[in-house]
Amino acid sequence: MSASPEREQYDAYVGQIARGAGMSSVGQGISRLLGYATQVALARMYGPAQLGFYVLGVSLVQLVNILSQFGMDSGVVRYVARYRAEGDEARVRGTILFALGATLGLSLALSGLVFFGAGALADLYGKAFLTSTFRLFALSIPFFAVMSISLWAMQGFGTVKHATFVEQVLRPLANLGLVVVFYLLGVQVLGAIAAYVLSMVLGSVIALYYLRRIFPKLLDRKVPAKYGAGELVGGSLPLMVASATNYANVWATTAILGIFVSAREVGIYNAASRTAALSGLVLMAFSGIFSPMVSNLYRKGSMAHLGYLYKDVSRWTFTGSLVFFLLIVLLSRDILAVFGEKFVSGWPAMVIIATAGLFGASVGLTGRVLAMTGHEKTVMWARLGSALLSVVVGVALIPTYGLIGAAVAAATGIFLVNALTLFYLRRLLGFWPYNNQYLKPLLSGTLALGGAMLVGWALPLPAGLPTIAVLAPTFVVLFAAGVLVLRLSESDRQFLRTVWAAMRRNTVGRKGAAEGGA
Repeated sequence: MSASPEREQYDAYVGQIARGAGMSSVGQGISRLLGYATQVALARMYGPAQLGFYVLGVSLVQLVNILSQFGMDSGVVRYVARYRAEGDEARVRGTILFALGATLGLSLALSGLVFFGAGALADLYGKAFLTSTFRLFALSIPFFAVMSISLWAMQGFGTVKHATFVEQVLRPLANLGLVVVFYLLGVQVLGAIAAYVLSMVLGSVIALYYLRRIFPKLLDRKVPAKYGAGELVGGSLPLMVASATNYANVWATTAILGIFVSAREVGIYNAASRTAALSGLVLMAFSGIFSPMVSNLYRKGSMAHLGYLYKDVSRWTFTGSLVFFLLIVLLSRDILAVFGEKFVSGWPAMVIIATAGLFGASVGLTGRVLAMTGHEKTVMWARLGSALLSVVVGVALIPTYGLIGAAVAAATGIFLVNALTLFYLRRLLGFWPYNNQYLKPLLSGTLALGGAMLVGWALPLPAGLPTIAVLAPTFVVLFAAGVLVLRLSESDRQFLRTVWAAMRRNTVGRKGAAEGGA
């Protein structure tokens, strides 16, 4: 890295990551804000019990969506990126068409199973109302699956802006708007479910439209389609198992909770776990742009660059997630009070899950790096083992400890899967994320947390939004000041320069457009 061309090439990679992650961060931020607003609206409009029914339905749909994709979400990114690098348009077209067709077929079959088996599933939970809930949610499954695969295929072309707009902005905004409309029309929680279904229909249509724009030859019969189904399915099956079991770490605890406790407690747990999951926002922001880059660098044999990028990206994901984690620790009760006083009791579960998420952020995108370098089965076994342990712990603890037992079960699975993937990443590729650069955000965060606590002690504030509005900005400012005082590395500065330049270009572009329109 000492030679100038090497440094310039590495800076170019950092710039590409910064642009992609910056756009994804905006999209993820908007998405989480809209999703959070939707959850708060549902909680306040319908209360914890009906929110619990809604959550159980969404959890089932998300699991079935993973099964419908059959792991081809990661597979289509990997193979589209590879075939594009090789200039093989026939295989690019065939890969996308096969992934879309297979996903649509599987999703229709699974949607039918959920629809006609809704009564049996409701009996398992001992909650008759879930029959209608599951049947209505089942209608969204094919649209959800097609939207997801279309957006993943776009990421194989090295762009995340369309996926960010559709999945993180347009669909959640449509969902929230429709939830409010149905509520004003006097429809109960089934109206919120109908809003979810309609938003998925809209998302799938727009996703297919953008995919066609990015790859105009998608439906051009003059371009032959080489499907390579065996290669795609063979590489995707382990990823499907990995994705399903990874999601099971969260879904299984919610499902088990729904069997042993009331829907009210499921609603409270959902508010706590969704808040804790905010720390994963940073990981997701980097995942979309970093995954195809890993595949390309690995194919080129640029392992040195890949190793350095993994280390830097891991530190960035840890730093960003640390901010969310410490804010959760500082404001746990106040955040849940926004949902309503009945939800505040879930704060210990929120802190437990957030702690596990911070560890996951500290090791970075280990699963993605392994999957994009041909080690899908390793990821599969790591996630399968962690999911099974999470289920065992959940069954053992939830009947006695309720929300806390569910949180411990979810945290156990998150800890284990990240520890295992880190172990195999070190063993197979020789990569390791940690170095003394991690001490800077840790020290800054500790001092900022202490400073914000002192401010809270000196200025007694009403619980909820008033406390959040004062202490959250105080903490962020103190944290940023601490990081700057401790000095940034060269790659950190390059990352921030690129993000700042992109923000300035967007600002200037909007200003120019406004002046032109005037």
